[in-house]
Amino acid sequence: MIPNQTLFNVSYATDSKFKLNVLRTPSGSRCEICLLSEWNPLRYGEFIEKKYNRGTNTFRCHYFCLLSGSRIVQRGTAYSGIAGFLIRDIQDSLKETRDKICTYCGQKSAPVLCTRDGCDRWYHYVCGYKNYCVTQFCGQFNSYCHEHLPAAQQKVHPTEGMACEICYDQLPEPGDPECNGVAIIRASCNSQCPAGMYHRQCLQRYAFTSGYKFQCPNCYDKNFHQFAALCGIFVPQREAAWEREPGAFKDLHKRRCTAVGCDKEKKNKRRGVVPSLVGCKVCGGALKHRSCTNLANPDSYVCSICQDEQFVKLL
Repeated sequence: MIPNQTLFNVSYATDSKFKLNVLRTPSGSRCEICLLSEWNPLRYGEFIEKKYNRGTNTFRCHYFCLLSGSRIVQRGTAYSGIAGFLIRDIQDSLKETRDKICTYCGQKSAPVLCTRDGCDRWYHYVCGYKNYCVTQFCGQFNSYCHEHLPAAQQKVHPTEGMACEICYDQLPEPGDPECNGVAIIRASCNSQCPAGMYHRQCLQRYAFTSGYKFQCPNCYDKNFHQFAALCGIFVPQREAAWEREPGAFKDLHKRRCTAVGCDKEKKNKRRGVVPSLVGCKVCGGALKHRSCTNLANPDSYVCSICQDEQFVKLL
């Protein structure tokens, strides 16, 4: 039994490729890097359990603690250790950071050091998130404390009543502590892109869902992931959630209209006509004849499943 979890009904998912267990629910267990037990995959990355020493020992951590640790090196192959981080390297790094005091909570085992020259602020990734710090999930994975954010994240000025372009909820107004370039991400990909603003968590949720398909919610620029990563958004290298579902491509293989009551299939077959079908703008499936979408612009068609899952808000 995992220590400190007797009051929790814990649910796990097993990743056979990386040979990891991922906690789907809070367990009460502490991350062995930061020694904190917060569970919020959207904010702190998935909470991972890795068996080692032939299964006799277990290492647990927040994935973002692993990525942001200033003294943790990645020397393994993609599938060794925890996504390339060897357990012995992680444990060696802890010898250097166990006594580091977090600037924000005053507790030990603060593994993240501000990258800015001359700054000696150490902090937990969890505490850094709460205090508007940023780790860039690209390049050298640099981290910055609240006082030394990159210039691009210091200028966010939403007008009164302005809403997030993803969830449509109102953004914090000037004067609110959360009205800053970390809690709110302002993006303008190029001169053709309308400058959009997003809650950090909304953009992170979109990234988790989209994977390789992550793009600017406004202009659909696929290079947007580079800017997002610099702003502290982790974009996983995997297929989009809707493509990982069982039978995700069955409609594409059948090449049949899924509209209720459509009778064009039989008519086209008799005439030897190849049907002109359009797929859902989000998932690419649930094909329909362009006329069966009943839309002035069939290319904007979104299937009922994606509408129900609110992916339509991401377009």
